[in-house]
Amino acid sequence: MNRFPLNAFPQDLKEVILDLREETQAPEPLIASSVLSALSLALQDKLDIQVTTSIQSPVSLFFLVIANSGERKTSVDRRVLAPIYEHDRISAQNYEVLMAKYSAEHKIWKAKEKAILASIEKKAKKGLATELEDAQYLAHSKLCPKLPKNEKRIYNNVTPEALQLNMFLHQSNIGLIADEGANILDRKVMNDLSFLNSIWDGHSFQVERKTMQSFQIENGRITLSVMVQQAIFEEYLKKQGIKAKGSGFFARCLPVLIDEQLSTQGSRFIRDYSNNHHTYIELFHQKICSYLKASSQEHRECVAFDPQAELEWKGIYNDIEEQLRRGGDYENIRDTASKMANNIARLSALLSYFERGTAPIDKVSVGQAKDICLWYMEQANNLFGALEWNEEVKLLDWLDYFYRRENCNSIRKNDIRKYGPNSLRRGKRLDVVLQRLEREGCIDIEQCERQSLWVCQGPTFFNNSYTKKQWFRN
Repeated sequence: MNRFPLNAFPQDLKEVILDLREETQAPEPLIASSVLSALSLALQDKLDIQVTTSIQSPVSLFFLVIANSGERKTSVDRRVLAPIYEHDRISAQNYEVLMAKYSAEHKIWKAKEKAILASIEKKAKKGLATELEDAQYLAHSKLCPKLPKNEKRIYNNVTPEALQLNMFLHQSNIGLIADEGANILDRKVMNDLSFLNSIWDGHSFQVERKTMQSFQIENGRITLSVMVQQAIFEEYLKKQGIKAKGSGFFARCLPVLIDEQLSTQGSRFIRDYSNNHHTYIELFHQKICSYLKASSQEHRECVAFDPQAELEWKGIYNDIEEQLRRGGDYENIRDTASKMANNIARLSALLSYFERGTAPIDKVSVGQAKDICLWYMEQANNLFGALEWNEEVKLLDWLDYFYRRENCNSIRKNDIRKYGPNSLRRGKRLDVVLQRLEREGCIDIEQCERQSLWVCQGPTFFNNSYTKKQWFRN
């Protein structure tokens, strides 16, 4: 696996990551994912990116960080997102004050409404004219106090229904942020994949309700940053993995697994901090605060590539597209790869704005975003590639079990259809799976007595692209 591309980050952001690495001693990819999610959350209601002449895209990013207990997920999350958590704390206090005022004003308004309606009813019963009261009622209706908005940005322990209603009534630019992702996974927010996918794409989302009025979320933006333990994520994959991949949700994500190669556990010794410790993280926090204060604009600024950057991005797009072919580097993750050029455009916009504001995105920023995103795509290949071949993995597991139990290295194909994985016992699916495994060298198919077919261990039975995804096996 390639090393994490820390040097691809703009110098100021690189120093932020180094500051946090020195302070928390957490893995660099975990820190970087948190830093980029903070940038995405703070800027997603300020910016859009003009990817091509016909495509305008949000800059929101989705991150999945799979890291076991002890990797200091919570410490990093709280430190990086501190100004946004503080923003939410102050917003909650202000909202409480505004709600108290609203409640009082609404009671007064209702009392006056009741009096006007009573007067109308009294005159109507007597057959008297009510033109004056009618005019009063119409004028009064326009004075109904407006429900105050809660500017809360970060959600974790929330249901899809509550989140959608809050995005409609209050702040439509939010972050689903969880340093213990079980909150989000258990609340089933990540099961409503059409909602998450639509918002990532920048589309409106219609919410149909049986017990209340339906509504539509316009110009909504979501930054997703889920840090979750491996066992919990595996459980989610068992229930929703194929659906999440098939719907394109995983394709939109920038994932990382903090495995033994990336973990810093065992090397986090107590050391004296350098004299300039905290300098860059504090400057980063100041910028995040300034973005939040200026983020109430109704219209987003749309940043675009300069001519050289546009050529660079198109070249990256074409290079990725070429590798989607059969036998290409991204054959197993075509869905993820097809979205990666868009993620590169989004990230280049964030990096460029952090460095130079609304100036056109230059070639350097595109190159930086490419190096970072391609590292995440390698992670996606390792993590999600197996999901496309879920049945191949299942069959290899079953064959391994059968060969060991029977102390042999071959089995009749018909016996696989009788006793093998349930999903392969009917139809032509078994033939397709066997063809893929044979092409990879995992198995050899031999024709023996009476024309029967036998499935034998192949030269790569224990070392192939399927068995490398061990932790995805059922």
